[in-house]
Amino acid sequence: MTNPKLFRAPWITPGEIASIIEAIQKEFPICAKIPVNVLGFAEHDLHLEFHFKPISQLGQDAFLLRDFSGIVFDEGSFCDPASSKRLNFSVAHELGHFYLHRDVYGHCKFTSIEQWLNFVEKVPPPEYQKIEWQADEFAGQLLMPAPMVAKALEETISDAEREGYFPLGQDAVFEFCCRAMNRDFGVSQQAMQTRLRRSKLWPHPRAPKNPN
Repeated sequence: MTNPKLFRAPWITPGEIASIIEAIQKEFPICAKIPVNVLGFAEHDLHLEFHFKPISQLGQDAFLLRDFSGIVFDEGSFCDPASSKRLNFSVAHELGHFYLHRDVYGHCKFTSIEQWLNFVEKVPPPEYQKIEWQADEFAGQLLMPAPMVAKALEETISDAEREGYFPLGQDAVFEFCCRAMNRDFGVSQQAMQTRLRRSKLWPHPRAPKNPN
C-alpha cells in the first residue's frame, strides 16, 4: 500500500481480542502470571530482537519493526526504572500490532520509524485510531485480565472502605483503588484507570457517590 488515504483498519472486536489473549495464555504460561513479564515474553518466547535508539523525540517508547523481527526501544526510557510501568504497556501495545495487524504492517512500505510516522500522518484519522485502540485493548487485556482485575478490585474496595475513603466520594475511592492495584499488575496508574473503565468494572456497585 503506497497511498495512506486508502488505509483501512481491520474490524476486530474486544471479544475477538479476548479469544486471542486466551490462546496466548494457554500456549505461553508466562502470560498467565500477574504481573506479566511482557519483556521476557517478547524476547524469549516470541524471539523478538531488541534495538535501542533515541526515539522519544519522535513521541515513541517502543516501535515494532515492519518485518516483525524485533522492537525498537527508546534507549533512555528502557534504562529508566521510573518508566518501567509505562514501558510494559508500550511493549504490550506493540505486541498487539504483532498479533492483530500483520496484514496492515505487511502492506505498508516503510523502513524506518520516521517513514511510518510520515505515513500515518496522512492516514484517515478514524482508521488509524481504530488500530491504536485495538492495540491498546490487546495490551490492557494481556497485562490486566478482567477476571483478575475484578477480584483485585473487590479486595481494594473493601480496603478503601476500611481506611475511611468512602466519605470522600467515588472519585477519591477510584484513585485509591487504581493507586493500590497498578503496582501488582506492573502498569501505570493511568493504565489501570483506563482498564477499569473499558472493562466496565467501574463504577463498582459498592463505590459511594461523589459528594454534592
